[in-house]
Amino acid sequence: MERGANLEPGEKLIIPAAQAQSETKRRLVSYRVRKGDTLGGIADRFSVDTEDVRKWNRMKSNHVRRGMVLRIYTLGGAPEAVSARRRTKSRKRSQRSSTDAGGNGPATALHN
Repeated sequence: MERGANLEPGEKLIIPAAQAQSETKRRLVSYRVRKGDTLGGIADRFSVDTEDVRKWNRMKSNHVRRGMVLRIYTLGGAPEAVSARRRTKSRKRSQRSSTDAGGNGPATALHN
């Protein structure tokens, strides 16, 4: 519908609902950069734009270093983190499944 046009009888007018305040309010999260992190990966993790992260932290480039603490304004807070312990256990399980029961390397079938 064009601006200034009249609504005719029988026509439907759809008015979008306003977002709930909890959806529009951003929360400040401090994130410590870990080995292997990239600015784009961190931005994706918190569902924010890379340029916003750079602006919030007065960064001139996309380069991040381990140990840096970044300010991130995100909707809904920090994402659930998988603990380092849980990641290590899942890696060990996947390694075991590719070895034989004795843990002596790849499983092999013996033929007589």
